Amino acid sequence: MRLLGWIFARLPYRWIMAFGAALGALVWALGIRRRVVLENLRLAFPDRPEAERRAIARATYRNLGQMIPEFLRVPALAPADLERIFEVEGWDRFEAARARGKGVIACTGHFGNFEVLAAAMTLRGVPVTMITRPMGKSGANDAWRKARERAGVEDLVVRRGQTLQAATRSLKAGRVLGYVIDQNQPRRRAVFPTFFGVPAATAPTPAVLAMRTGAAVVFAVSVPLGDGRHKVIIEGPVDPPDTGDRDRDVLTFLQDLNDRLERYVRLHPDRWYWLHRRWKTRPDGEGAGSAGAVA
Repeated sequence: MRLLGWIFARLPYRWIMAFGAALGALVWALGIRRRVVLENLRLAFPDRPEAERRAIARATYRNLGQMIPEFLRVPALAPADLERIFEVEGWDRFEAARARGKGVIACTGHFGNFEVLAAAMTLRGVPVTMITRPMGKSGANDAWRKARERAGVEDLVVRRGQTLQAATRSLKAGRVLGYVIDQNQPRRRAVFPTFFGVPAATAPTPAVLAMRTGAAVVFAVSVPLGDGRHKVIIEGPVDPPDTGDRDRDVLTFLQDLNDRLERYVRLHPDRWYWLHRRWKTRPDGEGAGSAGAVA
């Protein structure tokens, strides 16, 4: 992977984008998770024509294919090239969050090239920690983690039940905690804000951490600009409400974060990771035949 990153960093950008597009087209043609993608799109955009949803699906595969060489080349780029490819909007909001002195939780989603988002932060001297679950042992997984490390991101692997403890340690150490909010969760640990109007099982972790530690929360996305550059947009600080009803406050806070992500997905629907079964877990009382279960 290191060699591939070195090669991609030295090839013309249009070449690696053509390679990525071809890779994505191949995965689409092979039908890998195509049914999941189309069912998710029907759930999120029920009023759009099927032809339009299929066009979004095809573009999603193309963009995902292009994301791979784009991310791998980041650690191999010279500092001047890195400065050129990132345009940041809202850095003052991040600085306002960090100035509170209690740590920062940067929430994002599987949108755009989300892997380069942390690299944009580390470029500005911000130590970023991503908390992840153990992945199966494979050369590809190991190489992906090493690529993250070379981009300056600490990849902290924790097992179930250890997330809050590990996250608190990272915040106390002055690191920024990167947290991806749009992963399906088991019902017993989830709250259910809506995403595209459908209840989506979401981990309460960022809300609970902010309430316990006083850490500031920002929302960030990376929007590809189409010419090798990325626009990093930072919103916030976003504060959890404090009404005295903890469960309601957690849900309200996570609804805010989901609404922010949904807004960007609606603007750029082919930039979200539709391959994930986002609505797989249903709330209590909804059976397997409910609308969300199709994804």
